[in-house]
Amino acid sequence: MSSQPLGAGGNSRVFRVELDDASPSRRVIVKFYRRDPGDARDRLGTEFGGLRFLWQNGVRSIPRPLAVVGDRQCAIYECLDGEVAASEPARPADIDAAIDFLSVLKQLRCAPGSDALAPASEACFSLGDVVASIEGRLHRLRGADGGDAETMRTWIDGTLGPLADRVNHWCRGAANAAGIDFDQPIGAGARTLSPSDFGFHNAIRRPDGTLAFIDFEYFGWDDPAKTIVDFLLHPGMRLDDTMKRRFAAGVCAAFPELAALPARTRMAYPLFALKWAVILLNDFLPERAGQATSAHRAAQLAKAQALVRRAAREYLDNPFLP
Repeated sequence: MSSQPLGAGGNSRVFRVELDDASPSRRVIVKFYRRDPGDARDRLGTEFGGLRFLWQNGVRSIPRPLAVVGDRQCAIYECLDGEVAASEPARPADIDAAIDFLSVLKQLRCAPGSDALAPASEACFSLGDVVASIEGRLHRLRGADGGDAETMRTWIDGTLGPLADRVNHWCRGAANAAGIDFDQPIGAGARTLSPSDFGFHNAIRRPDGTLAFIDFEYFGWDDPAKTIVDFLLHPGMRLDDTMKRRFAAGVCAAFPELAALPARTRMAYPLFALKWAVILLNDFLPERAGQATSAHRAAQLAKAQALVRRAAREYLDNPFLP
């Protein structure tokens, strides 16, 4: 038996293990999940339970969950042959495969066992929830120490914070005009199952060209508007404008019963752009002091600044959403 570490994810350690029988069916993925003090999320239970639910309901564009070793915070999965799909630009067929996958998840909303599934990690069921999340993260970031942290705080106070206020004001006005309650959570019938961290950075292009989706540590119930905009905004994605429009239009069309979804998605887009920007600054948080180099923190700040500039350009007249 031999093993090979895969990836450089910060949340888990992943190995491809070759068992004594070298046939493809004897090659597996072994994943060890991190548990941090103060973080109550059960990444192992969420991912294994979510994949088991999907597999039991006939979904095959995922790795098959095989076994759990609970006392080791470890799970074993089918090993999928292929390459990470994000290693090359997305194709129209890839976008359609992503839309089809989300459509399948929607169809499983009432499947046996779906009522036992939890909300996705950081699920936001109202637009006001997103604003509160951003404000909470900004409050924590303002408590950061160090010389480079002062640069970050100055930028937050001079650029990110004022833009967040303008976006919040615009979103509330747009919601009022569209008859959407900004602070009211959407009902159960308007929610969908989501991988949460969904995109081609978490997809495998198999030898036959089809896609399989991996990494369900944050799986659960969420707002489909959040699923759409996270896909468009994720820093690990490589999508041109045509592919972004194709995805947004396709997912909205898959939820024809949600008449407000296009409008909610337009409002959610700049809010989640700002949230992604503050997530990129996590290494400045006081509890992470000393865990990242100044060069890395500077690079993360530059990414956040670029995303905020993008949000400022796009929030009034979004070029991607129907």
